[in-house]
Amino acid sequence: MERRMVSRALDELSPYDVWGLQECMRCGICRYACPFWLDSQKATDIPAWRTYEVNKVYSMYYTGYGNVARLLRLRRVKSSEFLKWRESSYNCTACGACTDVSPLEIPNWYTAILLRRMLHLAGMNLEEVEEWANNTKKLGNPLGISTEQWEETAKSAGLPLNEKADILYVPSALESREGEILQQVVNSMIATGEKFTASSQISDVGYYSYLAGDFETAREHFTKILEVAKQVEAKKIVVSDGAGLFFLRWQAPKTLGHKIDIPIYHLTEIIYDAYKKGKVKIEVADFKDQITVHDSEFMSKLGGVEKPPRELMKASIFNYREPKFSPSSHNLFTCGHHLELIKEKSDTVKRARAYSIKQLASWGESVVTFDPNCLLSMRNGIRDSQGIKNAYYYTNILDKAIKR
Repeated sequence: MERRMVSRALDELSPYDVWGLQECMRCGICRYACPFWLDSQKATDIPAWRTYEVNKVYSMYYTGYGNVARLLRLRRVKSSEFLKWRESSYNCTACGACTDVSPLEIPNWYTAILLRRMLHLAGMNLEEVEEWANNTKKLGNPLGISTEQWEETAKSAGLPLNEKADILYVPSALESREGEILQQVVNSMIATGEKFTASSQISDVGYYSYLAGDFETAREHFTKILEVAKQVEAKKIVVSDGAGLFFLRWQAPKTLGHKIDIPIYHLTEIIYDAYKKGKVKIEVADFKDQITVHDSEFMSKLGGVEKPPRELMKASIFNYREPKFSPSSHNLFTCGHHLELIKEKSDTVKRARAYSIKQLASWGESVVTFDPNCLLSMRNGIRDSQGIKNAYYYTNILDKAIKR
């Protein structure tokens, strides 16, 4: 690996990240929160292993002893190690449970993405994942949805486009192809009484490129969203995808290198605030099954949004079953999240997903999610007969619960 590539791969490391790389004790306690390690028991699936690998590269170029070891050829990155990175970095959803359980809160979830970044820059990334970044560059949508297709879906759902408004609504790629979800979002936003709009130029949040290790494309997309927000004179940006909230609110400022002036909210935060102020009335929706919640890994565990999603579901669902743990607890297993879109990983993801579904099935027969990746994962669990009856998106629940 050349210095230029390493410098580019690690270009957004903060002092805290460097501290985490160097101070990880490799105790391995993080593995017990990871369903991928629980399934495989492989050393390369221990979250701390990835942190060690990134630290190895960092130290080779940015520490005195590492430089000496590299020059004496005592420390090198071999092609066989790239192959291990390729396998290990995608046996991780970056859910953050490993960081939460770590005694020093080491950012192991982030080092998995850094390994993907090095794979991307070295041209050794998974082809399906590289396609996310390439589609985002060409079309602005990782799933290959064109601007024309997005406009047609948005208009069919009644979503205003390119208007001056207080709120810019930004869907994620999975949501942008689901007219029913978009219609439910429209109905919920109308209930708040705030003027909102979407953009014909924006049909995704941009985090799939980031998760693919292509930070440059992600930065371009984040910047485009902020520019469009200024064009429509929005006072805030609202996303309906839990992962979208985390990446726009927290990761975008980090990777762009500057603060974002416009506040960013998840739809549940907007609805919950209106509900508390009496602007939105909620009644129990017509769902008879026992429903528990699968909290968004990125929105709650990493993003810190806990109360609004659960409180809204508690008010909307008759047979609501509260999970035993807080939304940000490391005791909650991750689902397959964005890995569900990678065919090459389907068998591994299925086995890891089983831990989450078994846990959820112990609380309720059906599940509601706050992230379309989680919804896809739960639906795949139903397809694979892993233990739950139905999977709902929270917009469906709110659409039936909000009184008009």
